[in-house]
Amino acid sequence: MTVINELEIRNLLLSGTSGEELSNGIVKLLSEPSLSWEEKRPFWFFLFFSGRARSLAVALKNSLDGKERIPFDALIALMSKSGLPPKPVVFEALFKGIKKQNAADDLFAARGWDKWDARFDEMRRHLVQSKVTEKHKFKESYREKFWFLRNQRMTEQAGRVLRQMLELFPDEEEFQNLKIEFDEQWAREILSNHVSRHAGDLLEKTKTQPAALDEQMLKCFLAEGEKICLENREFALDLTIAFWFLEDYTRALEILNWAPQGVSSDWLKAELLIESRHFIEALEHLNYLEIKYIEDPETTFSVSYLRSQCLQALGQTAPALEIMQSIVRVRPHYRSAHALILEWTEGMN
Repeated sequence: MTVINELEIRNLLLSGTSGEELSNGIVKLLSEPSLSWEEKRPFWFFLFFSGRARSLAVALKNSLDGKERIPFDALIALMSKSGLPPKPVVFEALFKGIKKQNAADDLFAARGWDKWDARFDEMRRHLVQSKVTEKHKFKESYREKFWFLRNQRMTEQAGRVLRQMLELFPDEEEFQNLKIEFDEQWAREILSNHVSRHAGDLLEKTKTQPAALDEQMLKCFLAEGEKICLENREFALDLTIAFWFLEDYTRALEILNWAPQGVSSDWLKAELLIESRHFIEALEHLNYLEIKYIEDPETTFSVSYLRSQCLQALGQTAPALEIMQSIVRVRPHYRSAHALILEWTEGMN
């Protein structure tokens, strides 16, 4: 059956379709069990607001006979026009139907029978309270998600969540203040990272370069290694570790590109980026690993451990310590984390 939508109703009205033909078509449509309630509801109220009371009554009877969902607000509004008090059995059946069909929302606008039964007003108060509670929980879930992402230094993701919060609750003063604070902190981090990156470049420039013969040997080693990896990509991981032992992290990263994608190559890349002092790139790669291996419970600890080292190297000791201390609170026997905390706090008051 072709579903009639609101635009088609408009077109039918403009084309000169008779009112009776249109009403009969909608009544037939409302008896169609394959359509969802969301699809049917606009047509119920087309009948109601266009004054087609007879067609509305027929559609209500058909749906009640077929035990289908009906608009209780339209039913109450239609029946209350008579001004006659319904029998108690009608009220009991009505409340039972509302509960069974989970249609309490229909009572928001339906007030025609409030004077005959106090339960309408009571149900409406409970409904409003539940909506307020639901809204509060929804708002709190966004707030918790934002702070989690922010504490994990996932700045870009936290920013997206904050924008969603402001779109949903534009008048919330707390969220507006969070936006101001977030923008200021993000600007400070960008400046800090910029300064730290230049500092890292200076350190790299002062690094002792290998002798000419050693440099030539490393180039040949890389060239021969790439030739081998053309036929045996699995060998790339072994060659990567060999370059790591030689402290040639740049070439280690180059040969690692030949390795098959997987857990070992992903985590090895993170370690090499840190060793080669590419801390910004390492942080981005850690964000990628955190999402890719989210199902593994060890991922959170591994990412946090490496992320804190990147932040400390970039001069952000306070957030780095905060992350490392959160690790030892959960895993007090994490010795390397304790050692780094002692190293970073040495000399602090």
